[in-house]
Amino acid sequence: MAEKEIIATLEANVRTLMDLHTKAVAQMADLQRKNEEQALKIRSLQQQLRHEQEEAARLRLSDAMSGSGDKRAARVQVNRLLREIDKCIALVSAKI
Repeated sequence: MAEKEIIATLEANVRTLMDLHTKAVAQMADLQRKNEEQALKIRSLQQQLRHEQEEAARLRLSDAMSGSGDKRAARVQVNRLLREIDKCIALVSAKI
């Protein structure tokens, strides 16, 4: 009789572990889905931030070029843009 009780207890424990495993797998799938949603949201916000930073830089440059802003900041911005253009030209030249 003791063997049957041990076997019954083991079977109950195995069923409990299987149920826990099933719940854990479902929870993990849900967490992965939420993680992917958050990653998409982060990418979207990062893209929006880049856009806003570029817009702010354009506005600063426009303000500086119109004469009402800081001339030094305009010069720095133009120099940065020229360096970026030079890098692009170098990359294009290297591929040709």
